[in-house]
Amino acid sequence: MSESTHGLLGWQVILPAVLLLLLGSIAILMVQRYLTTYLRRIAQHSPMSTGTAVFLRRGMASALWVILGLIVLRQVGVNVDGIWALLASTLAVVGVGFLAVWTMASNITASLFIWIWRPYEMGEFIELLPDEISGRAVDRNLMFTALRAEDGTVLMIPNNMFFQRIIRRKPNNHRLTEYEAWESEQNGPLSRSGHAATATAPVAVTPAEVAEGANQSGT
Repeated sequence: MSESTHGLLGWQVILPAVLLLLLGSIAILMVQRYLTTYLRRIAQHSPMSTGTAVFLRRGMASALWVILGLIVLRQVGVNVDGIWALLASTLAVVGVGFLAVWTMASNITASLFIWIWRPYEMGEFIELLPDEISGRAVDRNLMFTALRAEDGTVLMIPNNMFFQRIIRRKPNNHRLTEYEAWESEQNGPLSRSGHAATATAPVAVTPAEVAEGANQSGT
């Protein structure tokens, strides 16, 4: 009788743990699928690389599996309070450090891309849409671009914002794009040659006009 009671108590502990493990595994797989779609969208609309997105998805999935394992161990009677405290503190430190490092890396990379592709020039009046943030670009470093607003205040814009927003540049005839400069150089010589050809083209004279001119000279 005691053995059967002991076996029943064992099943009462193991069966909920098995069900918890099964349901938790299904939930984690669904979360992994959602994270894959969400991080892929972020990678398409931000400077974050595909490798970073994959690393984030794997890291989050691993953390979820570790948490599920600790919950299952606690369900079967294992004391995991010390493990919980250690895991929580470790995740907090890693999360804060990773967020800070990723933010710095993205802004530094964006600063390099701004220098290469030049979505704006220093001294230009630009506007970020749809945020309607506008001002004159007066300074730029590895982290921020400084915009002088019309009221005199300075707006510090993170560099990666320029790859997530639409940039409107104030018209400036002194800074043409490469295509516009090439177009103006091509149209200039053509128009000048056209005028020169018109000025120096020979005039057609009919035989009657030649005879009339000879008679007038003879008289």
